[in-house]
Amino acid sequence: GDGAGAAGSRRAGRLGLAWGAGHATTLFAFGLPIVLFGAYLPALAQTAAETAVGVVIVVLAARLLVRWHRGALHPHHHPHAGDGRSVAIRSPLQAYGIGLVHGVGGSAGVGVLLLAAIPDHVEGVVALAVFAAFTAISMAVASTSLGWVLSRDAAVRGYARLAPALGTASLAFGVWYALGALAAVPYVL
Repeated sequence: GDGAGAAGSRRAGRLGLAWGAGHATTLFAFGLPIVLFGAYLPALAQTAAETAVGVVIVVLAARLLVRWHRGALHPHHHPHAGDGRSVAIRSPLQAYGIGLVHGVGGSAGVGVLLLAAIPDHVEGVVALAVFAAFTAISMAVASTSLGWVLSRDAAVRGYARLAPALGTASLAFGVWYALGALAAVPYVL
């Protein structure tokens, strides 16, 4: 119903904001030395960060496939206390942690490089803070929208049907991304 959909959208928005806040935290923390001093992460640290992003993608894809296999994506399955079938939902702290790893992965590197070109350090730091904050807000808005769509039974049924393909593709992508970070396979984009 609409009440469940609104609650799902709010929860998705909170998780999206937590994820975005984690992303913004590392974006700001690693962007600050670039904006102020032109200092970049050492190559080994960047490789480790990119590899960690790939590993997180693999873990999340495997989690999706396990949840699908257990029937947790059924459109009428709602967790109830004590029924033995309740599904563990990602917490805001977990979403924040995923955002931290995602932010370290350099997904906003081009934006930080543009900000580093601002000659005034104060303006550069303010622009970095605004960029990081709006990154978090945009992730919350996107998550709220996706939560609203996915709260509809038809969307849940479609998602449940697509979950094996999505999980498998995400698993393959995560492995490729991690191996690419380690220069074991080529990045072809």
